[in-house]
Amino acid sequence: MNNKIVITNDGSHSIFNPEINETYHSKHGAIVEAEYVFIKNGLLAENKKKFNILEVGFGTGLNALLTLQKSQQKEIDINYHGIELYPVLEKSYSQLNFTELIGEEKSKLLQLHECKWEEEQVLNNFFKLTKNKISLENYTTKTKFDIIYFDAFSPEKQPKLWTAEIFKNMYNLLNKDGFLVTYCAKGIVKRTMKAVGFEIIVLDGPPGKRQMTRANKTTSQK
Repeated sequence: MNNKIVITNDGSHSIFNPEINETYHSKHGAIVEAEYVFIKNGLLAENKKKFNILEVGFGTGLNALLTLQKSQQKEIDINYHGIELYPVLEKSYSQLNFTELIGEEKSKLLQLHECKWEEEQVLNNFFKLTKNKISLENYTTKTKFDIIYFDAFSPEKQPKLWTAEIFKNMYNLLNKDGFLVTYCAKGIVKRTMKAVGFEIIVLDGPPGKRQMTRANKTTSQK
């Protein structure tokens, strides 16, 4: 897979995957999108100091990096799990400019990528990371999550990751007051989420997108 580094509209990098003809982030701004969807409307949407977070699509490590940064700044205890079947190679992730744009040391992004797979790694006093090299369909864990960052490639490119079966599994992985956030707001995706029990909240989208989705685990089901 001959991935290519590209620059998005906010100056931050993304990776273009020619196999599926899609970038890992919005062309309108990788950092802007991630900050808006997963940090503002995910991590910082709840006034809590402790979270279990699952990221579907660890990818470039950007969402994990931003969450790591916020955990330190705001002293939030994060137990972070990431799923990625096709890890980004060193020749790609070593070029990414995220850290210089957000004022962090390059070593922090490298550490996220170079941590051992399938083992919990303690990165600092506030952030633990467990990466799983496995398909979403086969992922299992005893951990219950407060937030799921659902950042898979689009439904058009990876339809098998946006099915009722997948979202039912996501629903079951959440704590009773947990929720899922995703950049996607397509009608068929929202209907599928609702069908398995989620309460759907449509939010304004990041630059370049009209809407995004928050899916709450409803109290009427366990």
